Amino acid sequence: MGRFATTAETYRRFREPYPAGFFALIAGRLALDGHQALIDLGTGPGVLALGLHPYVGSILGVDPEPNMLAAARNDAAAAGIELPLMAGRTEDLPADIGTFDVITIGRALHWMDRAATLPVLERILAPGGAILICGTSPVKDARNPWFEAFESVNLAYSARKTTGWREIYENWFTDTPFVEGETIEHEFTQMITPEALFERLLTRSSTSPAVLGDRTESCREDVMAALAPFFRDGPRTETLKAKATVYRRR
Repeated sequence: MGRFATTAETYRRFREPYPAGFFALIAGRLALDGHQALIDLGTGPGVLALGLHPYVGSILGVDPEPNMLAAARNDAAAAGIELPLMAGRTEDLPADIGTFDVITIGRALHWMDRAATLPVLERILAPGGAILICGTSPVKDARNPWFEAFESVNLAYSARKTTGWREIYENWFTDTPFVEGETIEHEFTQMITPEALFERLLTRSSTSPAVLGDRTESCREDVMAALAPFFRDGPRTETLKAKATVYRRR
């Protein structure tokens, strides 16, 4: 997981965010009443755990990357929230960790070994509980006219050479004890600049500073050049969609 060691510092600031309205919507849809236990797997800087904190009784974040855990610890302290953290992989969670009413996984499912992770999810999900697979991405239409130009630079420099994990995510829970239920979506806007979009690129594992190395500055130049025609008048409004797909036991 070492690719994220160089992204932790900027991940919280520049990765596509989860807005407050998204967390409120989840709480309403799942009828969270402040008593549920939540575990956030692949917690990174703790964005999902901290965002849902007001709606549950307890939170626990798990991540294998020390720098990400440090960022989560710092953000929790700044918010005055107690966020217990565990270093390690989902696949290796101890047998005595207990069960959780809500399991959140944001932008991390593709890092987990499916065969080893599924029995763990089955073991730690409390009766009647829910697994939420979460993510935020820009909408791919005329509201974000620079999207294709930005992604073309991303692909040119990416270690992965693909723009998404749709096939992985669509089939991950096929033939498992879990079935897909509702999808919770929240559309929102924020102001964005070319500089912020470049920093967002650096938060991705496939284009992190560790991966780009001495190509980082040329990547920056290419991003700025590709985006310049779309930002002639300064910052623009970006439209994004936060999404949670809910899975429950069959």
